Amino acid sequence: MFSLTPPASLLTLVLGAILLVAAVATAAYVVFLLLSAFSGSFGGFFERALFRRYSSRCGQGDELLEKGNFAAAVQIFGEAFFLRPVRRDSSLLSDIANYHTGLLSRLLTVADEMGKGRARLPSLADADRLLAERLELHLDYFRTRKHGGGAQQTREIERRLRANEGQVRTAVSRLISEIRSSEERVLYH
Repeated sequence: MFSLTPPASLLTLVLGAILLVAAVATAAYVVFLLLSAFSGSFGGFFERALFRRYSSRCGQGDELLEKGNFAAAVQIFGEAFFLRPVRRDSSLLSDIANYHTGLLSRLLTVADEMGKGRARLPSLADADRLLAERLELHLDYFRTRKHGGGAQQTREIERRLRANEGQVRTAVSRLISEIRSSEERVLYH
């Protein structure tokens, strides 16, 4: 019978542990590569699907608008802005820009209806400007990636996109408040 001496069994355990760690690291790397390839191939698909979901909210707002429920339509339109970062599908950016223009136009139309043409909306210009800045930031992001810009530049653009998102949300909230207050002035005065 074979009997293992303590030094040989200790060596076997150490070698087994090293091989186990190497196998786990290799498996993790392969999974990472597969997920990266999957994300690269289908990442744009998921971004488009999410954008379609936001677009359907806009459709709900249109239905409310047709029914004459302006207050609910304004709320839905305010929530329908697509402010997620776009990282995979640069062709989606023009669709998003057109979509945001349509949302702002709808909000202006509702403000006109609710305020009987007397609505004053200084936040409309702010929201429009911030959305244009957002588009430029996204374009910078894709240009940086295309030309092999560094990780530092990419992180800076992503930070600016997050800051812009907060600014857009604030401007849209102010715009919604202005639209509602124009209705109240007409109703109570």
